[in-house]
Amino acid sequence: MLKGFCFPNLLAILLAFILIDPALADGQEKRIFAVAVDDKPAGTYQMTFQNRPDGSVALTAQADISVRILLMRYKYSYRGAEVWKDGRLVSFESTTNDDGKRFHVTGTGGKDGVAFQFDGKEVFVRGDVWLTTYGQLPSEARRCDNLVLVDADTGKRLNAQLEKAGATDVSAGGRTIRAAHYKLGGSVKAELWYDDSGRLVRQESVEEGHKTAFELIRLERD
Repeated sequence: MLKGFCFPNLLAILLAFILIDPALADGQEKRIFAVAVDDKPAGTYQMTFQNRPDGSVALTAQADISVRILLMRYKYSYRGAEVWKDGRLVSFESTTNDDGKRFHVTGTGGKDGVAFQFDGKEVFVRGDVWLTTYGQLPSEARRCDNLVLVDADTGKRLNAQLEKAGATDVSAGGRTIRAAHYKLGGSVKAELWYDDSGRLVRQESVEEGHKTAFELIRLERD
């Protein structure tokens, strides 16, 4: 996600919120996050998960961020689409506008890995790749020191380590829930929280000296 402010992949929805038990995993699910920078509102982030009949999961993400920094205003937008099956990336496409810098990335999964195309070139990575949208927690076997992480904005491979930090209470949809806490180190540093379904409920990082946070404010299922 966003490198200057790492706001991975957001749309305000003016409907009533009901937080539903994560065990109800069928159909479509929307997760809407409020984004804050230095504890001030900066935008929204939305993820939509769709379970498909073939066992794959489609994830779409969108972000719209506007932040005033001193006398300047920083703007960021992201649109991404991912398809996962059996914990592996099947396909990926994103478009990003990072304060005027535009990126377009595609990824195609195959038997031996995923081919990412960006900036007129192709980069091949192994099949257990993870993306900086962080929507779904990787399988237990992939949470290791040599985590394969690809920047969803630019397509570039990053060095990363994912470390479990225990369980903590976090605010999600106006109530407190117990969530699994992870720390991401290496070239990208962030703290991530996941609910019982293994999906993101909170993200925190410090980017260029600015504290950033995504907080789940609404979860909807069809």
